[in-house]
Amino acid sequence: MSRSIELSAPAEDLWSLIGDFCDIDDWHPRASACSLKVSDDALVRVLTSKDGDEAVHTRIAKEASISYTYKTARSSLPIENFTATLSIEPFEEPLIMWSALFSSEDPATEQFIAEEIETGLSAIKVHFSKL
Repeated sequence: MSRSIELSAPAEDLWSLIGDFCDIDDWHPRASACSLKVSDDALVRVLTSKDGDEAVHTRIAKEASISYTYKTARSSLPIENFTATLSIEPFEEPLIMWSALFSSEDPATEQFIAEEIETGLSAIKVHFSKL
């Protein structure tokens, strides 16, 4: 699944908001806290949602000022093999893309993840519309 938004803001400004692996709690409405640690030479974030659920994500790739990719190591969701990428295509009107690949036997899980991604992208759009 992949979702995207196009914004009229410099790509550098967009990346300064979303590019740090643990700044998601600054811009995603459902995230309440994020902490970082290093495990086996990889950056790991522990993300706590506003309802108290905790997810552990390991960053597996990063392209400076353009994207990062992470996999879920632990989550309360009934998912397997979750990998996602948050990226910016620095066009004249930059495009923020958030894509996720995973498997789940729960049909509601795909809808939930789509809503989480859309909520995050909408929050980014609102943030930049206020500037």
